[in-house]
Order: sequence, then structure tokens, then C-alpha cells
Amino acid sequence: MHVLPIPGVELPAMMELPESFTTRTTILEDAEEVAALLAAGAFPGSGEADMTAEEIRDDWADIDLAEESVTVVSPDGRIAGYADVVNRSYVSVYGYVHPDFHGLGIGAYLVGWGEGWTRDHMPRAPEEARVSVTHYINARNTAARSLLESAGYAPVRGTYVMEIQLRDAPPEPQWPEGITVRTFVPGDECAVFEAVEDAFMDVWNRSRGTFERFAGLTERESFDPSLWFLAMDGDEIAGTVLAKKISGEGWVDVAGVRRPWRGRGLGLALLRHAFGEYHRRGVVKAGLSVDAESITGAPRLYGRAGMHVASEYVVYQKELRSGVDLGKRRGLESEPG
Repeated sequence: MHVLPIPGVELPAMMELPESFTTRTTILEDAEEVAALLAAGAFPGSGEADMTAEEIRDDWADIDLAEESVTVVSPDGRIAGYADVVNRSYVSVYGYVHPDFHGLGIGAYLVGWGEGWTRDHMPRAPEEARVSVTHYINARNTAARSLLESAGYAPVRGTYVMEIQLRDAPPEPQWPEGITVRTFVPGDECAVFEAVEDAFMDVWNRSRGTFERFAGLTERESFDPSLWFLAMDGDEIAGTVLAKKISGEGWVDVAGVRRPWRGRGLGLALLRHAFGEYHRRGVVKAGLSVDAESITGAPRLYGRAGMHVASEYVVYQKELRSGVDLGKRRGLESEPG
């Protein structure tokens, strides 16, 4: 079954698959083969980290596979390529091509598919909103970067994946005066959501999230409330680290301190607290993703916590409709008070 073309949408000329290649709806059972695709080296020489099937299924919990992904199938029935979209304040497309099928135009097809999906869903965006498509590409992946640049994308930002080895116990956290820490309990959902949104006001190109999408994090198999740490100042949440353990490793989904509590060492204390808990559980590595140009200096903070840059990504964007940048409208370019 062919997912494309999308009726009524003018698609990029690059969206031509090689003869006898088809597209179909992605299903949960594809996670193993998509993981194998990455393990085979979907982007040779890029430094892309492998993902396990468990990690892929965890990512898929946040998307509608039938509507927000596409699988390219080779004539012999193998998965030759895969892409999905993450639709927040802007559309992010993540695509991979099996190395056996490089050079056939499948990568270009997936880029075009992401643009077609975005154009098809553009009426759902506010009328005044700028609409763009974003790709996160490993900085060493020169082939993918050239492909995007030839398709009209421009590099606009950098991000890091940072990691820490936890074979040795990290230093004990030093909590600011008046701060206590506890874990998440049922009933905290609304307060934690508001605290995260407040702390993330300064994140580049991010508009306000929805409570429904946030609450979905608590419904994933990977959700562990004992790894969601809340720094409390009385009854107020001053900062959070929302972490999980998946495929035997640690991953921090959220690390944020609200503006009134910044500059007091709270972020460092929260991270060391989380890393200490990982160490006690026998987890030897933990990671997170961070804006390389964070105005709050997050990469420097994570470095002080013992983390290092494991991989660097270049953010490529292409504007499909001019308008108001919803992220910047929230004042994201101002320094935190």
C-alpha cells in the first residue's frame, strides 16, 4: 500500500521512490527491524548511536504511527527506510535509510514526505504562525547535511547528546537553603506540568506544551515515579529532573529550574541526586539532550555534573510559511531573571 501522494497537496519533486519500492503504515512489530536498520549503520560514519527496539517503542508511544510515520519497503520485503514526525510548536522529521539502499533516493523521498506531511497539516496551525520543518542531523553525517542543503534547508542551531559514566558514585548533592527533594506521587501531574512549562520558557523555538501530551509520559511503560525528582521550596516546585531507565541505561527527559530559583546550585544538586540514584541501582551510564546554545548555560551545568558531549547535532530548518514565531513570542530571547 502506498501512503503517498497525499490528495490535494503539491509534493516536492524529490518524492519519487525507486522502482518496486513501496510505502506502508508502520506497526509496533516493526520496532525490531527499525532497530536493526540503525544497528546496521543507517548513516555510515555519522557517529549515530544505536537504539534498541525498547527505546524505539518508547519513542513511538508519543506518536500516531498510522498518521505520523512512514515505512519504505524494498522489493524483497525488507524495511529500506523509515521516518516519523514529531509535531509540537514546529514539525521535526527523523528519517533513516538502511545502508544497503543508500544512493537510491530514499533519503530524498523521506525529506519530501516530511514536507508533504507538514503542508497537509498546515491548516491546523494558528493563522499567524510561522510553519517550518526541522531535521536534527549528526554533525558528522555529511551526506545527510548535503541532502538537506540541496533541498533548501539551512543550519540554524546545534544540540548535544551528553552522557555520564556512573561506575563510581557521583558527589553528594548540596541543596540550597530551604530546598527539599521528593519523588513524584499521583496528584502532582498539574503542578509538575506547570513547573516544567515555566522552567522551559527559555528553550529555543519552544511554545507552550499541552497537559494531555505531558500526562502521556506517565502512561508509558518506561515511566518510573521514583525517578521523577521534585525540588520543593515549601509547597512550590522549584525545579525538576524527570528521568527513566530504559534498555539498562538512564535517560533524563526533563531537567529544569524555574527562574526565581536559578543561580543557587539547584540544577547541579538535582542532577547529582538523580545520578546518585542511578548509581545505587547499578545503572552505569546516563544521558540527555540539550540545546548547544542554551541561554541558561545548560551544557556548562551538565559539564560540572560530570557529563561530556557524546555527539553533536546540527538543526536544519526550512520555512514553508512565514509568520509569527510562536516560541519567540513567549520572550525566549530574553535572559532569565
